Amino acid sequence: MSDVCRWPDQGCPPNMVDAPLASAFEPQSGPVPNADFAALSPTVLERSAQAVWMKCWLSAYAPQGAICVEGVHFLEHIHSLNAISLRVLHSPTNLQTPRHSIVAEASLGSPEIRHALRRHRAAGVILEYLPHPDMETIRTTLQSAGLRHLVIAQAAIPVTVCTHTFDHFVELRSKRERQRTRKLLRLVDDADGSLCFSVITDGAQVAPLIEECLALEQASWKGREGTAILDKPEDARFYRQLAQDLAAAGLLRLALLHDRAGQLVAFELCMAWDGRLIALKTSCSERHLDLSPGHVLALLHIRHCCADPTISLYDVTGNGLSPAPHLLRYADRQELLWRVILFAPGWRGRILQLMWQARLRLRSVKRFVASRCG
Repeated sequence: MSDVCRWPDQGCPPNMVDAPLASAFEPQSGPVPNADFAALSPTVLERSAQAVWMKCWLSAYAPQGAICVEGVHFLEHIHSLNAISLRVLHSPTNLQTPRHSIVAEASLGSPEIRHALRRHRAAGVILEYLPHPDMETIRTTLQSAGLRHLVIAQAAIPVTVCTHTFDHFVELRSKRERQRTRKLLRLVDDADGSLCFSVITDGAQVAPLIEECLALEQASWKGREGTAILDKPEDARFYRQLAQDLAAAGLLRLALLHDRAGQLVAFELCMAWDGRLIALKTSCSERHLDLSPGHVLALLHIRHCCADPTISLYDVTGNGLSPAPHLLRYADRQELLWRVILFAPGWRGRILQLMWQARLRLRSVKRFVASRCG
């Protein structure tokens, strides 16, 4: 038995495609030491990026350790409904996580999954932000294994294609956007421009610059709302360590925008992964909003990527199925990422399934009411 929840109709979004499937995750102990990264194959770099991410993630958010099933790490989460509490095995991922192929089709229905569910008395397994071009393959595998499951479109990721020239990118924008782009770039390109752009990859420069970036984000609206990285010690630990380890592996791209006085006005903390540049965290100075620093930095970073033969896609991520309009202005397309929930046999799995079905129906009702009221 299975349920599939696809993206509801919300007008006419940009071209939607499923994200390309990456190679299966293979744990490594850490960055590839003393490597000539320009000579390494994309697969080796991809696995190194995944290994760096997972090492930092587990160290920051699961110092007590994680459950390992066929080389894939899981954390125990509790899902509660009134007096009912259910234990769930959850993949240690979030939206900025590299797009792991956390499980190949064969391991989705593996007996090890069933053993882990029984051993930990878990109601199910939740795998998040999965790229896959054919969710029907996953459904077929799970059905043959006899596991009830739910497949949900989870996030739409705006992506910019960087295999063409930057001039080609600009020509694809609207006339108004082209005019604005050329005007904003003059803030950096003109001899008397007010902004300076740089991309940092050297690990020796990372530590002090990361502290500047974190302080800039803390001074923004995120700090006022308590959602900045520095508001949570584990978040600060994660991003500091991630930046250092990515730099050591040759995978860090820290794009910076300074004013002529040397003050940081915007940053993009990015990692190179599988031929794409993933923007993990961005922020800009609210005192420089008249210069549109976030927009300027994104344009400059796209131009930088278009000149870098190792980068084919600029991935600004986003949250949910309706990315913010300011992210879509750069996008050539959107990629869907998916959540897959496996429900354990027995009453625990059945209750968890009913909880998720109720949540999805409630979400549909809210959308319907909002569309009527709007």
